[in-house]
Amino acid sequence: MLDARIVAVNMYQRNALTLKELQSVQSLRDRPVEAAETLLNIILEQSDAVYLCFLDVLKHSGQQHIYQTLVEGGYKGEYSVIVSFMPPKLCAVQAMF
Repeated sequence: MLDARIVAVNMYQRNALTLKELQSVQSLRDRPVEAAETLLNIILEQSDAVYLCFLDVLKHSGQQHIYQTLVEGGYKGEYSVIVSFMPPKLCAVQAMF
């Protein structure tokens, strides 16, 4: 299961979420499914760079199983993607899938 609170904190530390967005996820500490839904809804409303930051956080925060499902699920065969975003307020992502 997605640990939305940990992911949200990491995304906030990388300036991919606002304090208000972080607080909306953190306020649901006793309702983990709702916290995950809230985080995903926030991400869906953001830019591709925020989604890529989300993937990077999943990959490096003990949520690799979710990361793998998102990047490998639905794709057959081998593929390679290299993405680099360097805006000052969003995390940099360089990934090889």
